[in-house]
Amino acid sequence: MRNITKISTQLGKSALGWKTKKSSLGVTKNWILGSLAARLPGDTKIWFYKKMGIKIGKHVQIMPDVRMEIFFPELIKIGDNVVVGQEAFFACHEFNVNEFRYGPIDVGNNVLIGARTFILPGVKIGNNAIIAANTTVYQDVPNNVIAFGSPLKFKKFKKK
Repeated sequence: MRNITKISTQLGKSALGWKTKKSSLGVTKNWILGSLAARLPGDTKIWFYKKMGIKIGKHVQIMPDVRMEIFFPELIKIGDNVVVGQEAFFACHEFNVNEFRYGPIDVGNNVLIGARTFILPGVKIGNNAIIAANTTVYQDVPNNVIAFGSPLKFKKFKKK
C-alpha cells in the first residue's frame, strides 16, 4: 500500500489541489530550479535539486533530463551511491478526477534507476535495487531485487 495523502477536490479541479498546501511562488521557484538542473552537466545539478529541498546522499549521479517533483520536492529522499538514468521522473503527486494525492519517495542506498523510469508518490525503493528502464514504480520495491515490467515484477538477486 502506497503512503499517500488524499485531498478531495471538486469534480474536474484536482489539478489545483496542490494550492491548498503550497504557494504558487514556491512552486514556480522549484520549476525554475528543476528545469535548470535537468539541463546542467555533472554535479552542478545536485546543488539545484538540494535547493528545491530534495535530500540527496553521497556519490549520487543524476543523468540529463531527469524531472523531479516541483510541488513537494522535500518529500524526495535519495540515499548514497545512487544512479538515476536519463529522463527518469520522480512524481510525489498525482491527480484523479476529484482528488489530489501526494506522498514521499524514498530511494535506498546502492540503487540503479533506469532511464525513463516513472516513480509514483508514496513508494520506497529498497537498498541494492535495480529498476529496469521504462518501468513505472507504483508500489514499494524490496531490497536486493530487479524491478521491471508492467505490471511490476521483482526478481531477487544476490549482491556480489
